[in-house]
This record gives sequence, structure tokens and C-alpha cells, in this order.
Amino acid sequence: MIYRPLLLIFFAATVFLFLPFSALSQSDTSDSAKAELVLVRALMCEDIQGQTPTNTTTVFSIELRKAICFTSFDPVPSKTVIYHHWFHRDQPSARIKLSLKPPRWSTYSSIQLRAEDHGPWRVEITDAQGQILQILRFSITE
Repeated sequence: MIYRPLLLIFFAATVFLFLPFSALSQSDTSDSAKAELVLVRALMCEDIQGQTPTNTTTVFSIELRKAICFTSFDPVPSKTVIYHHWFHRDQPSARIKLSLKPPRWSTYSSIQLRAEDHGPWRVEITDAQGQILQILRFSITE
């Protein structure tokens, strides 16, 4: 009979001892679940040197023979993909799938320029669900 109150006190103390730890771990997982993919930098450039974009521009000479779309994400909560959708005069030209890995990631895609590529272009950067993260506009000239 004397053991029953002691057992009840022991049980109550155990519950109160572990309650804060379980609440803390739940808030940690909910914070990480809320973390979203964040595009921190998107630009058009002429070249990539040492994983760094060079000669940022919105007007490309056809003589360069290529245009590059560079994107950087921080954070990247989990492995995922993004897409660079290239459009020339509002017509789809290329859809490039790019992989991202945690905790942050930079990537790029490029197109080879041809004589018939003069005019206005855009790149729509989308997440895996197709949500547009940013649109970059540029043009190709002689």
C-alpha cells in the first residue's frame, strides 16, 4: 500500500522530466519542415569561372555563341530539382532540369546561340512543382 503513492510520484516525475525534451524535439522538426527552398541569386552571364558567374549582362552578342542562366539557393532543405525554362519570342526553346542538394547549392544552364536567335528571350526559373521563382529577361543582338 505504501508503494502505490511512491509509484505515482515516480511516474509523475518521469512525465514532467521528459515532457520538455519531447516538446523541444517537436518544435525542431516543425522548424525544419517549414524550411523552404530560397532563391537568393539569379542572373544572366557570359561565363562561369571557378563556380562564379562573370560578365553579368542582359544583352548578349551572337558572337559569344552562348548565354548562361546562373541560380543560387540558400537554404536547400532537402534534395530537389528546379527547372530553367528558356523562351525565345514567347515560344518554348528549352527546359533544363537541374538538381539541388542541401544545405545550399548553385547551378546554371546555358544555350548555344545561333544566327536565328536574335531578339527577346526569357528564362523562367521554377521549382519541382512548377511554381515560378523568378523570370530573367535578356536579348540577343548582333
